[in-house]
Amino acid sequence: MTRSQKRKRSARIYWFCLILYGILITAAAVYALSQVWVYAEEYEGSRPNNTMDAYVAQLSENLWGEGIAETVSNMPHEVQTDDEVAEHVKALLSNGVSYVRKSGGGDNSINYSLRCNGNEFGVVKLVEDDSYADQLKFGMLPWKVESEEFDFNGLYSSVEIVVPKSYEVYLNDVKLGPEYIVEEGIKYDVLADYYDEFQNLPSKVRYKYDDAIGTLEFSIKDENGEPFVIDESKDDSQFIKPCSEEEMNRLGTFSAGFVVNYLKYISGVTDPLYGYGQLKPFMVEGADLDQRMKNSMDGLSWAHTSSCTVNSVVLNSALALGDGFYLCDISSVATTFALGHGEVENNSNMRVIVVDMEGTIKAISLELY
Repeated sequence: MTRSQKRKRSARIYWFCLILYGILITAAAVYALSQVWVYAEEYEGSRPNNTMDAYVAQLSENLWGEGIAETVSNMPHEVQTDDEVAEHVKALLSNGVSYVRKSGGGDNSINYSLRCNGNEFGVVKLVEDDSYADQLKFGMLPWKVESEEFDFNGLYSSVEIVVPKSYEVYLNDVKLGPEYIVEEGIKYDVLADYYDEFQNLPSKVRYKYDDAIGTLEFSIKDENGEPFVIDESKDDSQFIKPCSEEEMNRLGTFSAGFVVNYLKYISGVTDPLYGYGQLKPFMVEGADLDQRMKNSMDGLSWAHTSSCTVNSVVLNSALALGDGFYLCDISSVATTFALGHGEVENNSNMRVIVVDMEGTIKAISLELY
């Protein structure tokens, strides 16, 4: 073999080895890159944030889930349907859902807090998914949702209302029973001064409902089953039924006779014994007013009034208090003449509690205002 042939043969061997080396290097690089890619994929799949991102995205899109549905069905909401509560839950979640990692968990589990408007409404537990163990080269297991717990108690609010004891209260057309009454014996403001004297005056009660979700409005029915709307600008006289025409006529007749004899008695124009005798049939014997009239008898003997003319008596209004009791608002105008004072016109306004005693109306107490 000549030197030239030897040189050509060596060149061929050199290039063959060089190409083979290049192939081996390339193959090794491709293999290494493929392993890096596999490692990267396993690493990316093993990040729990990816699982939580997918979970929150699905929750934010649907605003619902089996866990939420079960939680809602177990929440107390006696006057609302599951669908009504669901609408409020969806409205809450529509504001955006986020998550933060919580303490606790274990070597193979992580807990995350679900939040909306800065408040926690649920907890999600992630665990490593062992079903992928035989498929992974580097052993970096992905995560899956093992459990979810929701708490929507933050949606609850309390609503309450004060109504007459005889009225019925409804929420969403559901009648509230006595178990929702949290306070009884609330006085009517227009009758507050009379409860110590009379045991059977009407009173109010307070209803309270603690499981309201969203905005709920009360509806009310009076003792006759008729719808009633409370006017917050009015006092409790709105709860007292107006007297019938017959009652007003009887009370008006009583007022005319009572006021005339009352004004003449307290003016001292008549002998005190005679004046008391004229007034007595209009009063309940032994009641507050009767005692006051008796106690003033001695002082009336020193009165200097020589005449008293009652010009008018007007029954302005009357409230039926129940059990035959009435609160009468009466105005009158009288002209008196007394030595040293001459003729004087006096306006009197009074509130008189009366009672119907076997067909006869009599006064129990009187308050001037």
